[in-house]
Amino acid sequence: MKLVYFNARGLVETTRLLLAIAKVTYTDYRYPIEVLDWATHKMVKADFDADKAIGKLERSLGKVPYLEVDDVVISQSKTIERYVANRYNMFGRNDFEMARIDALCEYVRDYKTEYQKVRALSGDERTAGMDTWFTETLPGRLAALDTLVGKEGFSVGQTTSLSDVTLFTFMTQFFDDKERSLAAMSNAPNVTGVVERVGFLPTVKEWIKLRPDTPF
Repeated sequence: MKLVYFNARGLVETTRLLLAIAKVTYTDYRYPIEVLDWATHKMVKADFDADKAIGKLERSLGKVPYLEVDDVVISQSKTIERYVANRYNMFGRNDFEMARIDALCEYVRDYKTEYQKVRALSGDERTAGMDTWFTETLPGRLAALDTLVGKEGFSVGQTTSLSDVTLFTFMTQFFDDKERSLAAMSNAPNVTGVVERVGFLPTVKEWIKLRPDTPF
């Protein structure tokens, strides 16, 4: 099994954490990347560009991430997450649990999209937007989501699932402002329980300790 992406957390850190929890040995292939300008997303990624130019990425339509398993290429980050979760028994015990897990992950995706619109603002408008996001919007979204999240540290069922790991990465890895993102969980005890339990898993703690230090 080979996971291909840039030398970054980005779109694949949830997958890497799933593989860490499942104790899977795999090739974590990382294209070198250098961020020149965050505002314009200007980056240097010479090795990636070279491989793309000669067709090495054609089975993923010229994009990363992709996961290669037994010479089969699986692309799109969310598809990869679902595949890995299902393969390693972290996608529910039945169709109903699978649907609940998937729904929670889609809510998180909605919140990320909403946040990126605020992040794209500039100047005083961005400052005000960020204050509103972390003090009102995100706490409200999490409080609502909390009604769908199970108790005792598991979002669905009684075993670690894709939605557990998705909530963990969202709350602890996604935002630049870690302090305010964690504070936003104050009225979401079930979400907090999931995030804390996943964070205490030995395999997760080890992965975070040993993984490369990357800009995003």
